Amino acid sequence: MKNRLKSVIRHLFHSGTIFTQLVTFTAVVSIVPILFISSLMLRKISHMITEELIASHNQLVAQYTTSLESKLNQYQYSLKQLSNNTIVLNTLQGRTGEKNPYVMGNDVSIEVNKSFHLDGYEVRNCMIYSNNLDNKIYGTRVAMITEASREIWYISKEAANQYYFIYATGDGKKSKVLSLIKNIVDVDVNSYESKYVGFVKLDLYTKKLFEPAIGEDYSYAYDVIVLDRKNQIVYSSNPSYNDIIQEQSFEELKQKGNYGKNTMIGTSTEEYYGLKLIFLFNNSQLDQKRQEIQNSILPVLVLVMVIIALTAFLFTRSFAKRVSRLIDKIKIAETGDLTINEEIRGSDEIAILDKQFNQMLLKLDRLIKKNYVQQLENKESQVRNLQLQINPHFLYNTLETISSIAAVNGVFLICDLCEKLGENFRYSLGRNYGEFVTVEQELSHTQNYIYIQKTRFGNKFEAYYNVEPGLEKNLVLRFILQPIVENAIVHGLSVMEQTGTLEISIYQEDDYLMIKIADDGIGMSEEMVEEIRDHIEIRGDEEKKKQSIGIQNVNQRIKLTYGEEYGITIESGENKGSIFTICLPFMQ
Repeated sequence: MKNRLKSVIRHLFHSGTIFTQLVTFTAVVSIVPILFISSLMLRKISHMITEELIASHNQLVAQYTTSLESKLNQYQYSLKQLSNNTIVLNTLQGRTGEKNPYVMGNDVSIEVNKSFHLDGYEVRNCMIYSNNLDNKIYGTRVAMITEASREIWYISKEAANQYYFIYATGDGKKSKVLSLIKNIVDVDVNSYESKYVGFVKLDLYTKKLFEPAIGEDYSYAYDVIVLDRKNQIVYSSNPSYNDIIQEQSFEELKQKGNYGKNTMIGTSTEEYYGLKLIFLFNNSQLDQKRQEIQNSILPVLVLVMVIIALTAFLFTRSFAKRVSRLIDKIKIAETGDLTINEEIRGSDEIAILDKQFNQMLLKLDRLIKKNYVQQLENKESQVRNLQLQINPHFLYNTLETISSIAAVNGVFLICDLCEKLGENFRYSLGRNYGEFVTVEQELSHTQNYIYIQKTRFGNKFEAYYNVEPGLEKNLVLRFILQPIVENAIVHGLSVMEQTGTLEISIYQEDDYLMIKIADDGIGMSEEMVEEIRDHIEIRGDEEKKKQSIGIQNVNQRIKLTYGEEYGITIESGENKGSIFTICLPFMQ
């Protein structure tokens, strides 16, 4: 029974793929309940937020409508007061005794200015038009009704017979204006007969009158579209929404409540003027509130995730031993032991990984051997690149010397110089030479160079060669001696007043081939010696590295070719000369 139970557990937990096992377990234990609960919560939250926003929008709509009606009522009241103003009536009827039309116009204009703040935010203009043709009157705020017929808004006297109308100004801006009309009637107190005297017209900027509130980000908190009785757009805070009137009627929008995916709609009416108001609210507030509430329930979700993690741990413990065996094999491979141990049996991913790991160990062993060869080839490539950096300045100086001697002396010495220089060319360019040359070939090249330099500096030094017998055919890297000799001549011997000496010694010491270049020039201080050591080991600052790269390249070529134990050492003292020693492996 126990064995059968183990067999069932093994079938449940170790058959199929690990991905299938984890997905099935996670879906049953966590994903399905979380999706169900989250769906219910989000739906409830979304409904609550939507209702809250609708209530907030309705409040804003009511506030806007109330504020608009209040402003229009205030303007109507002011118009009524002005139309009943005694001074205005008596002046228009000519009962003041004044006959000058401009003086009378000024008196009426003063009364108009008292009634309205004409320099206010919304008011564009206010004018009184007199119908008493027997009493001419003219002013900044008053004119005869015949003057009104010349205005753009006055068409067959229809505008004056309405209590409001909307028109576009004749200026370049074509601003829309809402005009409120109030007739001026003079009533005889004795006979109670009324007489039409004229009318007063108040112009209000529709943009400033209907403009919605500004939000915290200095943009409209919502957008407004205002329609007149004929469903014509009087004002729109966002013209991109104007097509809404073409797509749906005001009654349909009033019932719908939404426009597209990102906009909520509210509607209202202004009964006296018959204005229809459409309010459009961006749904970003809805998304923001949803996000805030979702963030508030994050701790609950974290708690659920912790429970899932604990459950997953208990689930994975059943095959932890198999994983542990695979990890042990990886640790053994990390020590460098690439031998293949016993395979892990099974048909799941762990067994597949073990099989792939074993194959990887075999490939890795082959790659290590192949990589060793590639590293050697890479070193050879670096050596070639370093060779190309050898400083060629001495060649330019030599050519100048040859030219000077040929021009001034006209002697055959130029032939010797050209011969030596030609050999140097061939040797430097590597023609007929390989990566390695014999000591004899390297020394011959150096002797040619020394001959040229002695000619250049006027025999300011003598060169001596001390080569241990039998070493002439030993192999060395090509072009490693001349940069060191150049340094000794240019920086040590050429600046001396008396004749100096240069000695090149080549000898065997144990399993090393030693090349010593010694001069009795001006030498160097200990600080300068240390600086050059840092320079050739690439430890100095970048500016000093750029000064001269000849010795540095020789040192790096030797180390790249033979190893870090080989290279150049320096000994020197002020006025004691310098000794550069090259250490190479003994190669025949």
